[in-house]
Amino acid sequence: MTKQKKDPRVIRTQRLLKQALIELMEERELDKITVQDISDKATVKRVTFYLHYKDKYDLLTKCIDEMLEDLRQKVKEHVSYSENYEFIDKQPHPSFVQMFHQIAENFTFYKALLVTNRIPYLTTGLLEIIHEFISEGINQIEPNDQNLTANRQLIIKYVESAFLEVIIWWVENNMHFSEQEMAFQLMNLSIKGPYIDNPLKKIR
Repeated sequence: MTKQKKDPRVIRTQRLLKQALIELMEERELDKITVQDISDKATVKRVTFYLHYKDKYDLLTKCIDEMLEDLRQKVKEHVSYSENYEFIDKQPHPSFVQMFHQIAENFTFYKALLVTNRIPYLTTGLLEIIHEFISEGINQIEPNDQNLTANRQLIIKYVESAFLEVIIWWVENNMHFSEQEMAFQLMNLSIKGPYIDNPLKKIR
């Protein structure tokens, strides 16, 4: 059965409402935004809003779901850790670069929902994607627990939590490092740690 195409007018209206919500959330907290504010910003009638969404939270959820699905799909396009891949200086895995690229492409969205407002639904979803990426990476690079410095699950939780906060910090500072540099530095940290040489050796 052929999937019915969505009415272009519906697509346009929903796009305007989503864009309006994000632009308003750049300026102020979600609690201070009304459906009327969103409708006015999108230049549609309030009744039109309710033809598409139950309330502002329904609209927000749809925005986040679409963005996370886009991120997940784009990362998956490069996520296969082939045997040919090696961590070389300035060459982080393409899937990791792609993650930062998608965030950069949608900077306004992430700035509004991770910085101006920190929306738990987004941070949870983003953390799930990072978890998948980190888990697969560690399992492929080192499947033997005996060669890890701590419990595998502890390491994954530690790294994914750090990655999320660093991504938020990067967005908050208006992406002051390039996508490639961010991917390289974080992958470098997660594989090698923060020190070039063991600093404890100097104390002895």
